[in-house]
Amino acid sequence: MKDGMPDLEGARHLCREEGTAIAPWRVKACGDDTGGRFDFLVGEVAYRSGPPLHRHRVEEDSFYVLEGILTVQSGERVFEVGPGEFVTFLPGTAHTFDNLRPDQPPVRVINLMTPGGYDRVLVVFSEAGTQALDEATARSLEERFGVEIVGPPLRDSLERAGTASWRSADERAPPG
Repeated sequence: MKDGMPDLEGARHLCREEGTAIAPWRVKACGDDTGGRFDFLVGEVAYRSGPPLHRHRVEEDSFYVLEGILTVQSGERVFEVGPGEFVTFLPGTAHTFDNLRPDQPPVRVINLMTPGGYDRVLVVFSEAGTQALDEATARSLEERFGVEIVGPPLRDSLERAGTASWRSADERAPPG
């Protein structure tokens, strides 16, 4: 047994509810577990709960949607990602995501961050809850973890533009 895990000859196995809970994520593997190579998270994005527009200096941020429709922003472009679809944001790309459909349950996603270690930032976001991060905390995130907050959450941007939600299901177009 190593680190509380049974010896599986170089494998790591976690059951459905295992992993570290950092709301709304369940961290299945973090940089500390993978020698810094990646973080692997499973999460549920509740209605209007996405993070502010941000960019990572080093990490590539990738999402695979399991259930529901996730609305994402990459730079100035906004589009939807559905079940079985994948989107990745290269380092330095301003991006955000949200569940903007009031008629659907939380969107279930897998999030892969490479390299690993981003779980530490999620702790800061989790502690802030629904509160906007103050300027000092945002600067601290950038200095300590290489993540820069560059704009409001997608829901706020769309409301300012006069759009409560981005598209109806009939208007949905695949990214590309």
